[in-house]
Amino acid sequence: MTRRVVVVGAGLASAAHLTALRAVGAHVVGVVTRDETRAAAARRLAPEARILPSLDAAVALDADTAVVVTPPSSHLAVASALAERGLDLVIDKPLAASLHEAQAIDDVAERSGVRAAVTLQHRYKEAARRARRLLSDGAIGALRSATVTVPLWRPDSYYAEAGRGTWNRDGGGVLITQAIHTLDLYLSLTGPARSVVATASTSRGRLEAEDTIHLLIDHGTHTASVTASTAAWPGGAETIHLYGDAGQLRLVGDSLVQIGDGVRPLVDGHVDASGPDPLSMTAWFRSLYDDVFTSWAAGTAPLSDARSGLPVQSVIDAAYRSAAAGATPITITVSEERESACQS
Repeated sequence: MTRRVVVVGAGLASAAHLTALRAVGAHVVGVVTRDETRAAAARRLAPEARILPSLDAAVALDADTAVVVTPPSSHLAVASALAERGLDLVIDKPLAASLHEAQAIDDVAERSGVRAAVTLQHRYKEAARRARRLLSDGAIGALRSATVTVPLWRPDSYYAEAGRGTWNRDGGGVLITQAIHTLDLYLSLTGPARSVVATASTSRGRLEAEDTIHLLIDHGTHTASVTASTAAWPGGAETIHLYGDAGQLRLVGDSLVQIGDGVRPLVDGHVDASGPDPLSMTAWFRSLYDDVFTSWAAGTAPLSDARSGLPVQSVIDAAYRSAAAGATPITITVSEERESACQS
């Protein structure tokens, strides 16, 4: 069955969504935006779609799926209105600007009887798929430690957009806006965290939230250090290095290397996802939508099921609270029931 999709919002990420939706054969029937420049860009990517002025106009269309690409602070209200009208949801990361609202979106979807997914598309790169299989097969033994680095660069012009990098609109800075992808991928490979200690800072006096953050994550069985920044000129590929008692795995961008008696390249990727343009990751968006729509048709949960986005938001919430309290350790607050569902 061809999915009939309405896209709510036409900001930076919408181009990757529209391109991927068309690639998987979805019928984009409408795009909600009041910005004429963004409307023109949407028309070029989805010429068959109607440009709509409001959410009410969107739900009046004969659509079965809504893609939410509005600012994170609006996700709960938008998702609730759409879910109550029976539309399945694909929500651009993060699920919401706060953990409380992300959990509320999960509750709204369940209560309304609709399916929901979150676009944490880094899970779909080939290096991630291969690493997931190797870890499941015990290729590096028991995991003992890990390092995660996200060295990005965003110029001042990037933060010139109203609300970008603020607590009210985005829910924070680099951790929830950019590094969430790499942190989520790491957690999806290694399992839930128990507690977090964090420190954060900004090199830009006018930026409200952090542009650099350091985390120490305790998993019980191992610990991980995480560093993320948008002040790391000229920027570079994110790295996840997993250290086991029988070997190591190193993911750099969408490449993967296994380290044991020697160094064994496994995946040689060429996607540079360190910049601000999500179009560089269109292939991963396409894989996400293919998985979401195929899984929903089969009555199963996709890899990017919305509930699976709660663990990373729990770590982010704990990290922000820790940093605000002077690097006080914070226990992760995902409930056992949700955590079980997230890991299934």
